[in-house]
Amino acid sequence: MKKKKTPTNDQAFKNLLKDLHPLHVALLRERVLKIMDMTIEDIENNPDNWKNPFIHPESFVGLNEQVKKHLGFDN
Repeated sequence: MKKKKTPTNDQAFKNLLKDLHPLHVALLRERVLKIMDMTIEDIENNPDNWKNPFIHPESFVGLNEQVKKHLGFDN
């Protein structure tokens, strides 16, 4: 019996977006933006909690910039 291949992150997101109703895409967009806002706020308020040997807080800041650029409502 063959083991099913796990899709890459890109494939998983593309498949999700193809399968979602437009309303669900809008809800997902809003949630992603909200979670990024909450993440950045927590990094600013509790920087010690975000010290991690694997992922630097600046990675989240960079991600936030890209999320805002591509998903933000101000664009």
